Amino acid sequence: MSASDNVRMPRDRRAAVLGYWQAAVGLATGLSVIVGVLISVTQLVAWVDDSKRANLTERLQSLQHVAHLLERDERIRLRARAFQRELLPEIGPHAQELIRLAGSGEDLYLSQDMENFAAVHFHYEQLGALVKLEYIEFPLVYEVVPFPDDYMAAVDPLRKALAEHWKGIGRPLPDLGANIDYLKRCYDLSRATPHQRPHCPRE
Repeated sequence: MSASDNVRMPRDRRAAVLGYWQAAVGLATGLSVIVGVLISVTQLVAWVDDSKRANLTERLQSLQHVAHLLERDERIRLRARAFQRELLPEIGPHAQELIRLAGSGEDLYLSQDMENFAAVHFHYEQLGALVKLEYIEFPLVYEVVPFPDDYMAAVDPLRKALAEHWKGIGRPLPDLGANIDYLKRCYDLSRATPHQRPHCPRE
């Protein structure tokens, strides 16, 4: 259609043609919006499904870690009980002398008689570090791991003696067991605030 034909086209017809193309453009635009929404919704549903599956996988993996933690903690508590009953009465009162004979607190710590003590110390020191560094959530630890208050109180003088001479006589390691102390503060705070979610003090 030439420019002259367009001029000669009746006004009503021009309006009708213009209206037709406007409607067509509007329909195409509406369809593109609907298609875009459908694609977005489909992608969202797929993302939610993937997230649910990922969350379920993470929770199952967490359950496996919890089961492993419980098994390990049970073994450690048995070793703590054995050390407290069998060897602590002999070692505790003579800790200073035994450290001097061994050469250092570390040497006594690594001795055969202290194997159970060392295993228990490492377990709770490691657990405290994982909580402090937020590799594991404290509420989970609080719910599944009973803190051995009586044992820790019983071995505290021995631990302090080891720390005092850890690197040699008179050469201390002041932060020996610092993560155990942190973990205990978390338990103490959470026990004192039973209506709150278990939590640790701000450092």
